[in-house]
Amino acid sequence: MILAAALMMAQSAAAPATIARGETIFAQTCSVGYCHGAAGTAARGPRLRGRTFPREYLDRVVADGIPNSAMPGWKDRLKPDDMRAVVEYVVSLATATEAAPPANPMPPGVGPATLPNFNGPRLAERGHSAFFDATRDNCGICHAMGGRGNAIGPDLAKIAEKSPRDVVAAVGSVKAQHVLTATLADGETFPALQFAQNGGQIQLFDLTVIPPVLRTFNRAEVTSLRANPSWAHRDVAKIYTAAELGDIAVYLRWAATGK
Repeated sequence: MILAAALMMAQSAAAPATIARGETIFAQTCSVGYCHGAAGTAARGPRLRGRTFPREYLDRVVADGIPNSAMPGWKDRLKPDDMRAVVEYVVSLATATEAAPPANPMPPGVGPATLPNFNGPRLAERGHSAFFDATRDNCGICHAMGGRGNAIGPDLAKIAEKSPRDVVAAVGSVKAQHVLTATLADGETFPALQFAQNGGQIQLFDLTVIPPVLRTFNRAEVTSLRANPSWAHRDVAKIYTAAELGDIAVYLRWAATGK
């Protein structure tokens, strides 16, 4: 019986190369400032280090995501072998200590909020609260302002210098100059923001989900990147009322100009 159990454990253990591959994919796509922390540490997503999850649960969550949450499904984004590698890597974290130093840092400029309190004027406080409202998909998920948020979308400093009315009009604009349509060699297309391009790899934020998911591709996998004239910022800003957008405009102006 002991020998049989040992054989079963040996057969179920993942190869080191598979776990290493899963660690790389996790660092590229899961370990970002608004999701899981580096090497499975806690961030906005839950801690994975030092925790044990049923493998069937991990298979399902990685493939299908978690409904009504920030956890996206990856079955249409990652190959089956890559999803399996991620699962094996997460399984391997069960014996890791949470205090261990992260093996892979978050991408520069993309991190969790660092200033929990607001010390500005009362007139800007309501907009600040709406901009970083943790109860919904807020502006800070994609934009950084006042030392908080995630620098995924464009810098808002220039737009913040406009009048509140013009800021609200810009938020509702159909045209989004920075949004691209990415087309992959397998035929998949999605709205994207380009994050980085290094050597033979390119990193794109996939805007089909909120928060956007950072995906890394070999350059040959991306057949085209072209302007996306149909993506509308108003579709993601509709969670706010007109009054809240006005408050946000006041906050942006104060954060950018001090006025």
